[in-house]
Amino acid sequence: MSKIAFIVIVIGLLAAIAAVIFSNLYKNTFFAEKKFDEITRHYYEDNVYETVILENKGEDVEKIFKKYPSGFFVKLRQALNWEFLENNTNYRSFFETESFSCDTNESYAKFIPRAPYGKKDYDVEFNLKCTKN
Repeated sequence: MSKIAFIVIVIGLLAAIAAVIFSNLYKNTFFAEKKFDEITRHYYEDNVYETVILENKGEDVEKIFKKYPSGFFVKLRQALNWEFLENNTNYRSFFETESFSCDTNESYAKFIPRAPYGKKDYDVEFNLKCTKN
């Protein structure tokens, strides 16, 4: 009986610790930052990159992307709207919670293409602006 009680106590303790950690991460924009990274990369790779290539059909890829030395800015608002329209997925709840809210116009990711200028060949800077409620 004492082994079973010990195991139950350990499992309960681990569950409580996990709940506290999850709650703190949720309140501190951890999940918002991860989702911001995911959806802005998706928007750039599947929308911005593809659109630029299509609009400059027949041109050398390096020549195309050298036209944009400052890169491409993707606002959170753009990525959220695109995800909703393309995939019928609403991620706004990641950025507006009881603990904080993120500015969808001021939050952006800056994508700077680099050689060999493929879909995933870029450097990126993230700037997620959130305020505590």
